[in-house]
Order: sequence, then C-alpha cells, then structure tokens
Amino acid sequence: MSAEELASILSRTVETKAEYDLRLLAQQLGTNYRSLVYWLRGDRPLPAHLLPQICGLLRNYEALDFLESQVGRVAFKIPDPRVPLDKEVLAVSRLIKDVGQALESVAETLADGVVEEKELRVTIPKIDAVIQECASLKYLLEDLRKRRMKKMKNEGTSPR
Repeated sequence: MSAEELASILSRTVETKAEYDLRLLAQQLGTNYRSLVYWLRGDRPLPAHLLPQICGLLRNYEALDFLESQVGRVAFKIPDPRVPLDKEVLAVSRLIKDVGQALESVAETLADGVVEEKELRVTIPKIDAVIQECASLKYLLEDLRKRRMKKMKNEGTSPR
C-alpha cells in the first residue's frame, strides 16, 4: 500500500462531494487549507488521527475500508443503540436481500469456471457489504442482549 493510493482515494472522495468546500473541511479538521491540499495530493503524509474525522465529515469511509483491506480486515459501522427495534428489523430484511444478491453474483462469477477482473469488481463489494452487515447485526444482537440483562437486573428478575 502506498500513501499515493490513500491520497487518491481521499481526493476522489472529496471530489465526489462537490458541495463540500475544502476550506471548510480544513477548518473542521483544525488544520490549514494548504496542508489539506498537500495531503489530498499525496505530497505529504496525512496524519493518521485525521483520517476518521475526514471520513466522518464526508460520510464516506472508503479510505478506512481501503486501509482495513490492506491488513485483511473488514470494518463495519456499529449500530446506533438509540435506533428503534423496527428499524433494525428493516436492517435484517436488507441483509437477507443483500445475501441473496451476493450469492447470485458469486454464482454468476463462478458459472464458467473463470474469474475475470470485471466480475470481481462487481462481486467483491457485494460480499464485503454482506460481511459488514452481518458483523453489524452481530453487534446489534449482543447489544440487545446486554440491554435485556441490564433491564432484568434492575427489575430483579432472572434471565432465561
């Protein structure tokens, strides 16, 4: 992995957010405009502590996903515990749909016994999305269990 690849991803991310002013982004990061431009061009290394802030401000985590992939990991967003359960049920429904699409894509990729680059560009992101959703769902289930245990403890009842 090179610093240029990360800078390229960040630059592309910023460019797709055309409405996002670089001067505002620099101000929100607590840095100056010139430094931000150097980092985005790959002329200077980006301080690691700024990367999560940039991704959060731009609402795009491609750069962090790239870094995770370099060490063989897949990151996921931790579910918001304040989200109502009915919204989480929708997330599970979406997961089931995503799994179906990912499996269909894998089947199409493997059908002829040859895996082509263009097939990978379609299939891999679908599989990654399913992995991320599953990890997020796991965290949600663990959190629901913890909340239930805490509620039962406060009520003085025993868990099943």
